[in-house]
Order: sequence, then C-alpha cells, then structure tokens
Amino acid sequence: MIENLAKKKESIDERINEYLESHFEGEILEMSKYALNDGKRLRGIILLLTSECFDGDMEKAYRLAISAELGHAASLIHDDIIDKSVERRKRPTLWKKYGIEKAIILPHILISESLEIARSEGEEFLKVGLETWSKASIGEYMDMISNDNRFTDKISYKKLIELKSGSLFAGAAQIGSLTSNEGKKYQEDAKNYGNALGISYQIADDMIDYLNGKNEEGSQYLFTKYIEKELGKNPDIHVLMGFFIYNIFKEFEKIRKSILIERSEALKLFPIFSILEIMKENGEMYKLVMPVLSNYFSP
Repeated sequence: MIENLAKKKESIDERINEYLESHFEGEILEMSKYALNDGKRLRGIILLLTSECFDGDMEKAYRLAISAELGHAASLIHDDIIDKSVERRKRPTLWKKYGIEKAIILPHILISESLEIARSEGEEFLKVGLETWSKASIGEYMDMISNDNRFTDKISYKKLIELKSGSLFAGAAQIGSLTSNEGKKYQEDAKNYGNALGISYQIADDMIDYLNGKNEEGSQYLFTKYIEKELGKNPDIHVLMGFFIYNIFKEFEKIRKSILIERSEALKLFPIFSILEIMKENGEMYKLVMPVLSNYFSP
C-alpha cells in the first residue's frame, strides 16, 4: 500500500509542477512552487483512491487532484498568517519569506486556479469546490477568533475542525466519487468518509502540537481547553493516549460504516496510515498508539 501511495504522490507532484510552470511565471511561479513544495498530498490521494474505488476517469481525477492541492495550499498560507506561524515543513512560512502582503494575495490566485480547474471538468465539480472553500473559510474565521475570550466558550472544537479540515477531505472524496457514474450514487457516503477522516487528522495534528507545547492559537488552543476540561492540566501520557484513541475511534466508527472500505483495501487502510504519519512526530505517543490503531479495521 505504501508503495502505491508513494507513486500517487509522485504523480501528483509532477502534475502540479507542470501545471504551475504552464500557468505562472516570475515571482508568482516561484512563490507557488514554494507554497506547494513537499506536501503530503493526502487530499489529492484520497480523491484518486475514491475515483479508483468506483472505476472512475483517472485522468480527470488527477486534474481534480491538482485542484484540491491548490486549494489546500491556499488555506495553509492563510492559516499560517492567522496563527503567526513562522515555520512549516522545517522552512520559513510563505509570509515570513516573501512578506505578508504577497502571502495574502497568493491564495486568491491559487484558489481561483483551483476553481477554474473544477469548472473546466464540469459544473458538479465546481459546485463541490465552492461549497468546500466556503466551509473551510468559515472554519478559518472560527480558528482566528477561537482564543478571543469573547468567543472561546461559544465555539465548538469539533465544529471548528469539521469546517477547517473535515470539509477539505470530504470535498476531495466526494469529487473522487463524481468521476464515475457508479460513484455518483455513493457521493454522500464518500463525503462522510472524508469528513470523518479529516476530523481524525486534525485531532491527531492538534495532539502533536499539544505534546510539543504549541497551544496558543486556533484549534490547538481549543483542543488544549478540551483536554484540560476532561483530564485536567498536565495529564499522564497514558491518560492522554486513551483520550486520543477514544476521540479517533469515534470518527473511525463512522468510517467503518462506509461502503468505500468494503470496496477498497487502500481506503480501509488509508485512515490508519494518515494518522500514524502525523504521530511519528512524537516518538513516545507513536509507540503507544501504533499497535492500537494498526489493526482497527481488521475483521
């Protein structure tokens, strides 16, 4: 499976690079490549796997995977500005390297290209793209105001991450299903699968930030409040592991009900792979959760 995912990632990387070079030039090309360099491509991969699951048009799926990754890159640039993050993927964030003014403009260019690709493939894809971007934008707004004392108690952590992250995975999975006539019948199922995976992914990401002491902004701040409410301050690592597994398994139970994991071994294993990839950033927690997660979807 890992080899299969690696090949898909490599193909997406190549096609993104070709697309950028054929559509941009000068500093916009330079900044776009910088923003899209070395991503995990999880949203693009889930789109491809879902299309493959229903014997969809894979060339169309690859073009739409570029669209998904351009939109995701745009959201990350804005996310870094809002969170005042100075580093991503062990490099300066785009706003830190090129200045905040250019970093504000570039996502508008990237999302315009993303939606144009969707439009060119068909109205149904554009509709999902617009809905996804709308939800993700509202999620970013909630993320921005979440540590303002006037709003903190009014914002649900789960609702925030569903909009901020769940929507992007849900949109990718739904678009993948729409590349096949058979898949269109199961687009809601695909959307629910992606939403649960996106929520799980964000919980894992926030847990890593919590363990690494990054809990001052956005969803991480609400996640810390959530932990403190349920477990108190500075809980034992084993208690944290149980709390993490409980929250992940609530989303995995939704995934278990999906027809996607009945039809595709890759989509059955992809949630576990995605979460474990994040957890590798904290060796102690990874060792604790790996044996528990690894066999979750086994018969």
